[in-house]
This record gives sequence, C-alpha cells and structure tokens, in this order.
Amino acid sequence: MARISVIIPLYNHEKYIETALDSVARQTSPADEIILIDDGSSDGGLEIARKAMRNFPAGRTIAQANIGAHATINKMFDIANGDYIAVLNSDDVFNPGKLARCRALIIQDPAIDVIVGEADIIDEKNQVQDHGVAADWMRRALAARDAHGLPQLSLLHENWVATTSNMVIAKSFWRRAGSFRDLRYCHDLDFLMTAFTRGRVAVDHGFKHIQYRVHPRNTIAEDLVNIRLEIAAVWANALHEGGNRLIGGDLADGVGAFIAALESKGMSNLICLLQTLRGSAPSAAVFYDIVLRGTLRQTLLGHLR
Repeated sequence: MARISVIIPLYNHEKYIETALDSVARQTSPADEIILIDDGSSDGGLEIARKAMRNFPAGRTIAQANIGAHATINKMFDIANGDYIAVLNSDDVFNPGKLARCRALIIQDPAIDVIVGEADIIDEKNQVQDHGVAADWMRRALAARDAHGLPQLSLLHENWVATTSNMVIAKSFWRRAGSFRDLRYCHDLDFLMTAFTRGRVAVDHGFKHIQYRVHPRNTIAEDLVNIRLEIAAVWANALHEGGNRLIGGDLADGVGAFIAALESKGMSNLICLLQTLRGSAPSAAVFYDIVLRGTLRQTLLGHLR
C-alpha cells in the first residue's frame, strides 16, 4: 500500500495549529509520517506544535528561519519518505476520512499523480459557513467546474481546490513537475496547472476532503493588486504550457467556457501581454521572475490600479 506523509508548514498560527494537528490524529487511516516545519513564526505556535507532536510516534518537528510558504513546502517534500504527500496548512483542517479516501483512490488507480477533493469553508471558531462571501464564492466555483467538464479551465475561472491543503501529490510527480514555483499567492494554482497539463489528476467529486479556514490573516487577503498580477501571470503560463487542453475536445462548448472564464478576470489585455512575454522566456521560472520581481513589475501593477 502507498505510504502517505503529511507535511505541515506552520507560520504564525498559534490559534489554529492544535486543531490542525488534532485533525491528523483523528484520521481513520493514519498517516505513515508527519513532518511539521515552523517557518520562523513570531508567535507561540511552535511550542504548541511541539507539545502536540509528542502524540505522533512518526512525527518530526523542525524550526527554521523564514523562507516562505513555497520553499518550506518544497523542503518538506524533499525530506518526506512517503510515496504520496498530503499538505496541511497550519490553519486548515483535514476531514477524518481524507487519507482513507485517498488511499482507496490510489488503489483504484496507482498511476494517479495528484488527488484533489472538495472543501467546506470554516471560520475562526471552526464553524462551517453555509452563507457569506467565501461560502458563496465556493458554490460559484464548483458550479463553474461542473458546468462544462473542464476542470483545469474552471480552476483558472475560480480556484475551487482553494488551497494546497486540498492536494495529495505523488512525490515522483513533484520531482517531475519541478516543485512548487516561487509565487506568494498562487503557487497552488500554478502547480495544479502543471498537474493537469503533465500529470494524472483525480478530482474526487462530491467528497469533502478538508475544511478551509477563512480568517483575517489569510495570505490571499493581503494585497489585491499583487494577487491579480500573479493570477494574470499564472493564466499566461497556463495558456503557454497547456494550449488547447484547456478547452477540451468539444470546441464549441470549450470556447464559450474559455471566454467566460477569461472575461471574469477583467484582465484580458494584461493576460494577452503576459502570454506574449511568456513565449520569449526560456522557462516558467524565468517568466515569473521577469513579471513579478523584475523592473517591469511596477509598470504592470500600474495597469491594475
């Protein structure tokens, strides 16, 4: 049976880390390994985590200076021993049957590279949200996913996977994919684009794998303009690497879905410009450096303000 490692990147979530770890302890099919890395937190979360991790014989806790989410996740993938890696962000929660469900899917199809499920939205007090901005967004995102049977395109429309916590990834595919790229807000979406383009993705329709926590300190709530630039860059790279896979075999239906998804972003001109730049870049990593960290960045941000 495939071994599953759970990796937990912890950063300033002392309020939530005990609940996250408890959700791992409550799995009906236990993890084979648990690795937690504190990425330079300034609160008391590391001490809480260390105490809780004493309950996991197969657990390791590591403290490091801050290097960022994507780099910490990549470090944990590198040191994990599992065949599959389940990410759990330190403010999210696994549903009790998540790992059992993933093991069943792997048994059905051992060639699976990435498993994604569905998610509930919870608040700061662990209450599932049926109404409100985030819950309404998730309903729209799932409706867009199911309207055309184009899961990769629907992710660009609205990222219904929501978080790396909703991804279980074969370590061998992580290596082939070249790891998570250096993006602050969209490293999960970018990796999913690579997975759909180059791998075998199992979309577990109708099964809630996680609870995604929405709270004021979510990274995605930080800076709308910079987030939009990252989204536009991921769009451009996905168009370059994915090509006509995005619109599927039924061109009439796919074209309409593509135009609706593109128009929903309100950045069509910017995405077209970035796709042109992507064509001249030797790799996605170089392209992201040019757009997000180079001298062009401020000019591009000016067109989004």
